[in-house]
Amino acid sequence: MRVDLSSKSIVAIILARGGSKGIPNKNLRPFNGVPLVDWSLIAALGSKKINTVILSSDSEKILARGKKLGCEIHHRSAKHAQDTTSSEESMLAVIREHSAAKSAEILLLVQPTSPLTKSEDFDLALKLFEQEEFDSLATGTLDHSFSWEVDEIGNAKPNYDPKFRPRRQEMKNTRKENGAFYITKREIWEKHNCRLGGKMGFYTMEPFQSIEIDTELDWDILETYLTTK
Repeated sequence: MRVDLSSKSIVAIILARGGSKGIPNKNLRPFNGVPLVDWSLIAALGSKKINTVILSSDSEKILARGKKLGCEIHHRSAKHAQDTTSSEESMLAVIREHSAAKSAEILLLVQPTSPLTKSEDFDLALKLFEQEEFDSLATGTLDHSFSWEVDEIGNAKPNYDPKFRPRRQEMKNTRKENGAFYITKREIWEKHNCRLGGKMGFYTMEPFQSIEIDTELDWDILETYLTTK
């Protein structure tokens, strides 16, 4: 029997560290005139299905953005804000420490470096999550690339049979994860300490939404897209 998400506590958590090696102060830098972190916050707050949005950061300046926009905040400890800290570790800290997250039944891990995620994406993905009774869900886009596994000395193995090289239209079921957001039942986090597990689903987004801002080039590409579309 399908579980009605309207009766469930759905909490979105945005992890935004103060430090960034690739782009200094990335989360506070104006992207198309608005601090980068604001884009994901506004999208999550605009969702019709998400009950609570929590911004977790070790930076008071970033947390101030969350306060201004009206979301909940979580003061992340230095222990969970290192370059080597995984998103899973930081997410679990919020789940165990913030009152709203402690009672959440469905949790979304939202990436602040995917600014073109829309409120409707959250709602449509949650609808899919509910309809198909998934335990967890990832997001991404169609992928028509030919990927290879290559070892340290150059030995390579393709992900397809070279004798039967598929045509682009034959790769319609292949997807590439973009990390924009994940939806996970609480029991999966508690059992596996991981964002993915159980019956897994996938929500497909547009290619332009799947550019994650990690470099200055990514930044320029997305800003150019927004100013010319």
